[in-house]
Amino acid sequence: MTKQISPIEDEQLCAESIRIFSKPLSSNDEMAALTRHQYAKNTVISFTNDWNAFVTFCHENKIPALPAKADTVHRYIEKMSASRKLASLKRYIVTISLVHRCHCLADPCSKTEIRLAMKKQQLEKHNDAQNAAAFRDEHLQQLLESYALSTKLKDVRDVAIWAVMFEAMLKRSELAALVIDDLTLHTNGLIDVTVGPNTIALSSVASKALQRWLVIGLIHEGFVFRRIDRHSNIGDNPLDHSSIYRVFRRASDELGMAKADIFSGQSPRVGAVKDLSDAGLSIPEIQEQGRWKSPAMPAQYAGNTDRHEKEVAKYVKDKPWEN
Repeated sequence: MTKQISPIEDEQLCAESIRIFSKPLSSNDEMAALTRHQYAKNTVISFTNDWNAFVTFCHENKIPALPAKADTVHRYIEKMSASRKLASLKRYIVTISLVHRCHCLADPCSKTEIRLAMKKQQLEKHNDAQNAAAFRDEHLQQLLESYALSTKLKDVRDVAIWAVMFEAMLKRSELAALVIDDLTLHTNGLIDVTVGPNTIALSSVASKALQRWLVIGLIHEGFVFRRIDRHSNIGDNPLDHSSIYRVFRRASDELGMAKADIFSGQSPRVGAVKDLSDAGLSIPEIQEQGRWKSPAMPAQYAGNTDRHEKEVAKYVKDKPWEN
């Protein structure tokens, strides 16, 4: 969902910015400044990558990127549709539209031609969105059994990540941001995890796995989960999203999962939703436990596609290509 960004009003500044954005951007700073620093870092990175790809396409075809014509955007969408999902195509439209509007230029994405092109893509790619493979309790139990006696730092850390992310239904960003001050250790050995305003009580199994990592890793302050180099040295910086992906990719490999069922950093949330749904919890109950703002995603993860589409319709504003 795009924000209301004020366009550049000064003519000279606008002309200079158009010159900069007519070529691939050298860093994310230009995009962050153009959007008045109203977007998260990862969103700005996505905008920059999307815009650079569009500019490169325009240069290769010797056509202007800023301002772009509707026909140019149409050709770009057709080209990218061969290898990209509908969600990516929609994001490209948002990016191109945003850059034009911030420069007080006519938005080529608002043209009827683009609306029809996106409707065509919606029809052709309606079912291309797939959930991440579900990391479920049965997978966690197998991994806990396999590594119960291991004292290798990487094994101990990964077991703790698998257990905590699954039980607390943590997002990758929440796991990465977790610090010692977010943990409450009780006298009975159980641990509570604080995520924003929420306090999540871990089971004895997850508490034990987490405490084992803290003791063996000598983690007593700062970030809870950190990188480990090839020499088994623990760093001070938190894991990034790609590192968390590799931790769950490792789980797939250890369990001998099929290629189509490889886990990712989203897998524990998907698996937890399925387990809770199978246990009889309602979508609103799962939504609250997983800290979602709407029931849309838990409904999708649980396989309730009708509920998912109804909920999405409530929260998504009309897009130019959906009018």
